[in-house]
Amino acid sequence: MTPPTSPGLRWFFGVSAVLAVIAGIELFIGASDTDRFFSWTIDPPLTAAFIGAAYWAACVLLAWAARQPDWPRARTALPPVFTIAVLLLAATLIHLDRFHHDLYGRFWIVVYVIVVPMLAYLIWAQPKVGGGSTPRSRPLADWLRAALGLQSAMLLVFGILLFAAPVGMHSIWPWPLTPLTGRAIGAFLCGFGVAAAFALRENDLDRLYGSALAWATLGSLELLAVALHGDDLSARGPATALYVAFFASVLGVGAYGALLGRSA
Repeated sequence: MTPPTSPGLRWFFGVSAVLAVIAGIELFIGASDTDRFFSWTIDPPLTAAFIGAAYWAACVLLAWAARQPDWPRARTALPPVFTIAVLLLAATLIHLDRFHHDLYGRFWIVVYVIVVPMLAYLIWAQPKVGGGSTPRSRPLADWLRAALGLQSAMLLVFGILLFAAPVGMHSIWPWPLTPLTGRAIGAFLCGFGVAAAFALRENDLDRLYGSALAWATLGSLELLAVALHGDDLSARGPATALYVAFFASVLGVGAYGALLGRSA
């Protein structure tokens, strides 16, 4: 028997999706105004747009998960969301002095202090018996697994390096980062890397659909962020070319997975 997704988790996914939309608006659209309309000042604007794009991609996955009555589908959102929330909470606590002493700054801190233990409790309370044994209806093609595995590894490596040593990545990251923004980007890279790894573990196109939509959103918006804020790039050398090529591959894999998932 496949267990249902608990009402608490579906509520959590829905509320988190709304908050992610708002954060994306503040950061992607208001990339040059974070000193007035966000929780801390982010410079250059390309960094804000990157994080805003990641929030919107996460929103797609969260909104999809909130609509899933069955646990095996909805749970695909949990590993990346929990990873991002924990790492952003850690980054917040490390850099508390960087946050604005206003409604925006206090709201961010309160949200992440509450979200992590709340999500941990909801995961613990979720009925899971039988969910893991649900048969996979459409396994992923070998090439798609290989692509996801490579993308997952790259995201996790860069995410861990950025989170551990954010100011030591100037030689391989296409634009300058501060300790806080480097860790924030690292948190999202780790979260999406975990999402790809979990998709490999699940190995099912039907369960991949929400993640594929988020993947395509992430790739397209990160490319758009570069197009809008290309002047913030340190140099148009190999690092920038590899960065653009990587997110173009993310867009391609996500769009292909979403197309196959929709045809189910």
